[in-house]
Amino acid sequence: MAIADFESHARSLKRFAGAGMMAALALLLAACQSVPSTPQSSYLNEVSLAQVDVDFSSAERPLLVSDLDGEISESVSGGSTLGALGTRFGLTNQQGRQAALETAIAANVKPHVEDSLKPLMTGTRPVRAVVTVKSVFIRSRFGLQQLTGTQVFVNGKQRPDNPQFVAGLTLYDMDTGLPFREVEPISRIDDGAITLAGGPEKGPTYGKSNRLNQLIFEYAQAAAHALQRNAASSEFSIPASEGDTKTLWESN
Repeated sequence: MAIADFESHARSLKRFAGAGMMAALALLLAACQSVPSTPQSSYLNEVSLAQVDVDFSSAERPLLVSDLDGEISESVSGGSTLGALGTRFGLTNQQGRQAALETAIAANVKPHVEDSLKPLMTGTRPVRAVVTVKSVFIRSRFGLQQLTGTQVFVNGKQRPDNPQFVAGLTLYDMDTGLPFREVEPISRIDDGAITLAGGPEKGPTYGKSNRLNQLIFEYAQAAAHALQRNAASSEFSIPASEGDTKTLWESN
């Protein structure tokens, strides 16, 4: 009888211990759920994109976007067919031609960069993004050089065979005017590969050159990716083709 009472008491203790463990586990889970996770601090949560500028001061000359060349040459030559040909072949109006091309490129760059960066910056402190263009060179699809594979040299220097857009990016604090983040030059090149359905995302069209538009869209996406990676880690390093980012200045 004593043995039976002991076994019954032991079973009661086990049930009580099991119930206690379950209660303790439930309390622990409830405590974990009641304490919200602290979001990672990031400068992207403090700033807001207020302005995008495009800087051509260090661009490799001449700039070329063949899709726009005919229209630009005609516009800067006053509508004359002979003048447009002279402009297009580099005989006249070259400063006007390059200035008009810069305007067309900048009109494409600004909205793509705004589309990519504005959603990342959820704060209130205004920043200015400056896109520093290094190279824009898009030859004609039907030019003799393209058809024969001949290399192009300008002033003794070889220019790219495939469409190319290269630019860096710097963020400036508008309150102080100081730069605080820099994305080193990102190269976007159209290698002529055929893209099947389900390939790279196509961006919205902001200009009359589809090839330039796509290259700038991909550039803006890569620049945004570089800033995101930098914001998430102080030890930031990715391949230069994606844009290495470095801190130029830290606010206190």
